[in-house]
Amino acid sequence: PEWTQARFWSFIRSALRSAWSRYPVKYKVLANAKRNYKGPNKQQKYEFQCAECKGWFKAKEVSVDHITPAGTLRSYEDLPDFVRKLFVSEEELQVLCDKDHKAKTLAERRMNKE
Repeated sequence: PEWTQARFWSFIRSALRSAWSRYPVKYKVLANAKRNYKGPNKQQKYEFQCAECKGWFKAKEVSVDHITPAGTLRSYEDLPDFVRKLFVSEEELQVLCDKDHKAKTLAERRMNKE
């Protein structure tokens, strides 16, 4: 069966985000927010500081967030801007704990609906 426009752009967006997950700048941002873990868990080597609440978290409890959202990708016209906003410099990314990342994402989605 033929793909719908929405399905096609979802596929392209997913492929670009997959590429971004291996983007070296993302790992630099994580490294800059990292310190050695000195707590009781002997299996945990590092912890990462949230840019929002300044708390320290395990690697699986943080995400690298775009300070300015990458935006939408629904047409060929959106493509250059989306790619430019997705693959940004270190200064345009931040490490957020899961709680703060979820809150920021929800706030951005609410603003986009208005």
